[in-house]
Amino acid sequence: MQVKFEFAIYDEALDKFELDEKVYSYQLNEEQVETYNLLKNVDVHLYNWFKESELFQNWIKEEVYPNEIGKKIVICDINDISFRRYYFFKVTSSDVHYDYFKKLFKIHHEIEWQDREEVGQEILDQLAIKRQELIIELKEEIIEDEVST
Repeated sequence: MQVKFEFAIYDEALDKFELDEKVYSYQLNEEQVETYNLLKNVDVHLYNWFKESELFQNWIKEEVYPNEIGKKIVICDINDISFRRYYFFKVTSSDVHYDYFKKLFKIHHEIEWQDREEVGQEILDQLAIKRQELIIELKEEIIEDEVST
């Protein structure tokens, strides 16, 4: 099964994400397809599964961003599943995104005078933490030689 990915590059100095306009294809084996199908409908579980996969990380380092050790990226889309709202949410974002994050972060909003800007800022504060969890830093693996004694 081919899975299409879109990424964004994280600029730590500006705390900003920039969309990579390319679409990348990754081939899943049979076992990975089973896992993909189990996780695809559960919030960020699919995201985390890919993020933690050594095969996926190696694919990114070798095929997507070769020679870019230290680069920080995030997954924007996995096939038709989008995570863009995590990186590009604004207080003025649509109600769908606003309501999604209120539910995700358990933000209770029932008082009439509490306006959208206050709740939006609370969402942004929570997102600042969540975004850091989603960042994938391309690291060079340290290979230790076995020392025989």
